[in-house]
Formats: sequence, structure tokens, C-alpha cells
Amino acid sequence: MNSNKITIDIKRFKVFFILMLLGFFFVESCISEDEFGLSSFKEVKAFQLPGQAGLTSINKELRSIIIPMSEEAQLIDLIPSIIEISNLANISPSKNEPQNFLEPVSYTVTAEDNSTAVWTVTAIPALPNPQLPNSDFDLWYNVGRYQQPGESAENTVWGTANRALAIAGDANTNPEDLGDGDFAARLTSVSAPLLVRMAAATLFTGKFTDKFPNPTDPRSNIDFGTPFNGRPNAFKLDYIYIPGSSYEDADGNLLLGGDQCDIYVLLEKRDGNNIQRIGTGWFRSGIEVANWENLVIDIKYGELTPSDLEYEYANIQDGESWGLGSATPTHITVVFSSSALGDFFTGAIGSELWINNFELIY
Repeated sequence: MNSNKITIDIKRFKVFFILMLLGFFFVESCISEDEFGLSSFKEVKAFQLPGQAGLTSINKELRSIIIPMSEEAQLIDLIPSIIEISNLANISPSKNEPQNFLEPVSYTVTAEDNSTAVWTVTAIPALPNPQLPNSDFDLWYNVGRYQQPGESAENTVWGTANRALAIAGDANTNPEDLGDGDFAARLTSVSAPLLVRMAAATLFTGKFTDKFPNPTDPRSNIDFGTPFNGRPNAFKLDYIYIPGSSYEDADGNLLLGGDQCDIYVLLEKRDGNNIQRIGTGWFRSGIEVANWENLVIDIKYGELTPSDLEYEYANIQDGESWGLGSATPTHITVVFSSSALGDFFTGAIGSELWINNFELIY
């Protein structure tokens, strides 16, 4: 038998096998709130308002939702930008109905079995000089065989790619216990299962989506960013970086140089699908840092120029544009990655980035 045909058949089998795993995982995740008979689930999973300045806090026991709002936000005749509820449930008032959020607003969620729950949404003024919750990475919650940073899935601004990795391997973003209740996040570039050579670990503000996982295009499964309206001058954190020994491209070819970590903050003004970059703070380095070191990175407001060291890799993405540096952001994207070119499956297996005590400086 032709050896090339054998190789092709093996590759096809691998693709078929991983797609079966992904399909099973996807179906299982989609029906997690379904059951035999009529569903009784009536939860509010996500709620956001235009002009929101920070993380929505959802209390399942009290059925209360607290939303911090920017000072200039208009609260009268406001239509929520995001409402996510349980599968097969309905909500009243409807998602597209404007409300007066100067006072608490009650929403009734009706389950498939016609049982109801009343949720109260309260908009409050945001604190000045906001920080991101759990930016010391001390809180982690369990999801099956792995952990995620945050108080819970409903109350966190942080996401990882652990969900995709855990389908056929181990999570590569994990808590590291430093003692006395202090935890760090440890990100490790790992050998990936079947379809790609390696998977860089990534921790970011946003969430890994519920759509069908695409292991060959990691960014397609990520919604980056969280509501935010501060204007920090810089950010700081403690970090360790140990690059792996063999720096290779997606096909396993050795490359010159070495792996690099990525740590960056993007301040954005969003209006629907229109995303404008307001500010940029970016650190990329392949220098080994074996012991904890404090890092401080300035945030530049306005468009980057060729004189900026990060100009080549920190520019706007397709579908984005530059906004005025004097504008107030509506969102912040924070990203940590153990391999800077991990999106292209380029990097060194075994590269480790440890992060702790992230803080925005005003």
C-alpha cells in the first residue's frame, strides 16, 4: 500500500476522532440545563447595559444583579445590550424593551414548566479609578477537571482556553499556591492533542464562547474584553517567565531566537461592532526571569507610531480603528500568554509564564 495514502488516512482518522470529541463536548455543554420533562431552570446568566463601567455582579441566591455605571451614562429609556437566560426560558420585560434604570428594575424569568423567578437589576455609580476584580488571582472555581480564575462563572471577568484543552488533555492555565492564601496564575505552553503541534496558555478578560470549539483557530472561540471606563496611566504586576528550550513553528521546524511571553492592556471604545483603540500598554519579552520580578508598563493613549517599540505587533486588528486618545474607554482587554505567537502555533513547548498581583496605575 502507498505510504502517502497511509499517512493521509491516519490524518483523516485523527481529524475525525477529534471532531467526534468536540461534537460530544459541544452537545453536552449545550444541554447542561435540559432534562427529561419540562425544564424548571430560570436563571439569568449575563446582563449588561450600555455605559456599563465594570463587572456585572449576579447573586443567584438573592436573584439580584448589580451593574456599575459610568458617570455620563444615560439611565432612562435604556435597552440592555446583553441578557442571557436559561435554555427554554422566557423573560419579561423583553430584552429589547427600554427601561428606566434610575430605580431598580424587576425582570421575571419564566421556565419551560411555567415556574417563575423575579430578578432585580440595580444600576449604581462606578467607583473612581476602577480595578479589575480578582486581579490578584487568588480566587478560582472548579469546572469539571480544571479550575478557572474568578469567584464563579457568572462573577468573573477572566477567561482561559482551558475548556478547549480539557476536551482531550489537561488544562494549561492553573492556580499556583504560594502559601498564606496567596495564589498566582501559571500558564504553560503544552503539546496539543492531534490537530496542532502546540497550545499556548492564555489568560484574558472576556470569555471562551459556547460555540463549536475550533482548535485550529483559537481566537475564533474567544470574546475578548470586559466593560470598563477608567483611564489608567500604566499597569503593573509580578511575573516569572521561563521560555521552553526548543522554539519551533507550526510544523515543528526549528526557528532562530526563542519563545516570548505576551502581556498587554488594550483600552477600547465600542459601539456595537465598531471597536476603536484608545490606549495601548504592551510587554513582549523572551528574557528568562526565574524569580518573581515586578513589571511596570506605561499605557500610551492614541495611535501608535513607528517610533514605538511595540509598533510592529501591537497595532489594531482587522475590523478595528484608532480612536481619540482623549476619549473615555468603554472596555478593557487584558491578555497574558506563555507564547506570544501561540495563535500561529509557534513557540516552545514547556514555556511558563507566572503572573500575580495585576494592578492598574492612575
